[in-house]
Order: sequence, then structure tokens, then C-alpha cells
Amino acid sequence: MAAQPGAVAVAANKPSDTGALSALMAAALALPIVAVPINAQAFEWSDLTGGAVGFRALDYREPNGRMHIHEPLIWLRLPVAEKWEISASRTIDTLSGASPILISNRTGTPVETLTGASIVDRRTAASGKVMRRFDNATLGVSRTISFEKDYSSHAFSIDGTYDFNEKNTTLAVGYGKGNDRILSVSNLSLDKKRVSEEYLLGITQIIDRNSLIQSNIVVTDGRGYFNDPYKLTVSFFSSGPFRLSPDVRPDHRNQFAWLTRYKRALPANGAVFSTEYRFYRDDWGVRAHTVAASWLQTVSEAWKIEGGLRYYSQAQADFYRPQLAPGPLPTTTSSDQRLASFGALEPSVKFIYAFGQGTTLDLSYSNYQQKANWKIGGGGSFAFVPYRANLLSVGATHTF
Repeated sequence: MAAQPGAVAVAANKPSDTGALSALMAAALALPIVAVPINAQAFEWSDLTGGAVGFRALDYREPNGRMHIHEPLIWLRLPVAEKWEISASRTIDTLSGASPILISNRTGTPVETLTGASIVDRRTAASGKVMRRFDNATLGVSRTISFEKDYSSHAFSIDGTYDFNEKNTTLAVGYGKGNDRILSVSNLSLDKKRVSEEYLLGITQIIDRNSLIQSNIVVTDGRGYFNDPYKLTVSFFSSGPFRLSPDVRPDHRNQFAWLTRYKRALPANGAVFSTEYRFYRDDWGVRAHTVAASWLQTVSEAWKIEGGLRYYSQAQADFYRPQLAPGPLPTTTSSDQRLASFGALEPSVKFIYAFGQGTTLDLSYSNYQQKANWKIGGGGSFAFVPYRANLLSVGATHTF
């Protein structure tokens, strides 16, 4: 399920260590829990040291031409005077397709109705970060901006790490704040704001020379406008006229996420095994579990291949209603499927080719599918429409 736009990133970074676990440690600490507006940014330099520059293009497609997103991204990381590091990235998303704005029970079962008109939108986003390294610590400050024709986001974060226990243990803390502005192309009078604050606390522990474990907690406090101005619910009744209801959500959202991941290098097999579990809950009633595993295999000096599988299960929000009942309108209601009960599977594969002189190319593919009866224990939302999408990504990285 896609991340909410405008989320603030509080990511931890750590200087490179010597030893078999240096790449594992860097990868574990560089990956944020909460998604940044620039989707591919966190995955580019997670296991790199020194300076690096890269490019990535993501292609996202839903079947039957429903939605197509293309996202090219460029990024740069530059060490300065040994103790400092500057990083930056820029992307432009293009989106086209038809948006499911109506949920109607006219046929007897609530279903999504696509608009007849095509949607074309563009998002531009940029981010930058400055980090200072100390003997046993780091301190970083970052800024992110994102603009669409009906949405804008300004976010900043500050994060730090502290190493102790002979650099076998690392603590990470972070704070981020995002200010979003929500508009609507179908309602020109709409001009709302949303503010989100995030707090991160994490620990990474080296178990032995080939394995480590990391656990991070992120707490988010959001206030303001959370409605989707394009979502409507149409309810038909056996007696009386139909009822048209807009998407109305609470004006706050407090979120809690706890992620624990384990990584182990297998030198005899030329492989790295990773697994993770993430628990999520919020005061809207959503409860979610994510389990993922991957295997990175070295095939030759130049080639690597990585296979992965991710499973997601979610309980619906308290105010999710695919149709309304006769009587007074509820204070909050939404038929947005992203707030329903469902499960999801995403298998993935990635091919990595390393040239000489520090240049790497990669190609990855994943297939994402959601179904109501894939929820843990079954019994997902009865009106949930199965959903799937294909994601193809190609990237290049050069270190110096």
C-alpha cells in the first residue's frame, strides 16, 4: 500500500566500519522507517561509502490502463573535508490513468467506479541533507520539498547516531516535521493544511562478525486535513432517494510503527539473508503487520541476484464504510479501499551487475497484489476489490 504523501523522513546514518559487517551495518542504518516523498532515495547509497552519484527510473503500472506512474530520479552524495557529507536528490513523477472516485452499491454490492476522463498529473520533489561525523557519533539535518497541482509538502528532519560498546552498538534518534497544503482541481475553494511530527528511536546491535539486528520505533502525531477530496460514496436504498457522501476523516492521526530486522552474511555461500517484521497501529483503528525476507546471492565477481517476498495484513479503520445505511450521516466516513481490511503479497527479484571503476547497474521487478481474504485470519472487507500492480525499476550507481 502506498505511503501517505508528505511523510517526514528521519533516517539514521553511520560511518563505514572495517570488518565483514560494514556493508550490513550501513544498509541497516541508512534505511528510514517512514517513506520520504522521493521514493527511491533511501535505497541508493545504503551500502556505499565515500562519494557516489546515481540515477533510477521507476515504472508503476496497474492493469487495464487504470494507473501509470513514471518516476526518474537523480541523486548525489559527496564527502567534504573528511568530517562532512552532503547529499541531494531530485525527481519528477508523471501520473496518468483513471481515478476510482466513486463507490456505489447500485448493483447490490459496493464497487469502484472509474471516471470517464483521463487524469494527468506531475509531481516535482527535491531533498538535501548535510551530515557531520564525529568520533563516535553523527548529526544530520535534511530538507525535502514536493509540489503537485493540488498538493505541496515542506518537511525537515534532524537525526543523530551514537556508537558505543566498541562500536558494536549504535543508538539512533530523529525528529521530523512536515507541513502539507491540500488543494482540489474539482473544488477551487478548497485550501487546507496538515502538520505532522515524527520521532524516531532505534538501536542496532552487531551479534557477531556476520550478523546484526536492528529495532526502530517511530511515533507520528498528525493534525489537520486528512480527507481525500476526490473520494465519494453513493448509497442506494430500496426506499427513498440515493445518498451521496464525501470522504470525511478525523482531523488527527497518531501513528506508531515498530520495525525489527535481522541481517546475516553467509560468506561460505556468497550470500546475505535478511528478514524483518513491522507492526503498525494508529488511532483510526488500523492495525497492520508486515513480514518480509530476501536473499542476496553473489553469482560471480560481476553478477548478483536478489529475491524477496513481502506479506502485509491490515485491519480496517473504524470509520471505513463501503456503503451508508439509512439515517443520520456519521461524523466520519470513508470508502477508500486503503482503509479497508485486506492482505497483500509482493514477490520481487533484482539483478545487479558491477563494472570496474565503481559502476553498478541494476534491474528489479515486483508484482504487488491485494485481496480481502489474504488478511490474517481471513474475513477482510466484503466489498474490497482485488488489486494488483507491476513495478519495474532500473538504476545506475557510480562511486568515487
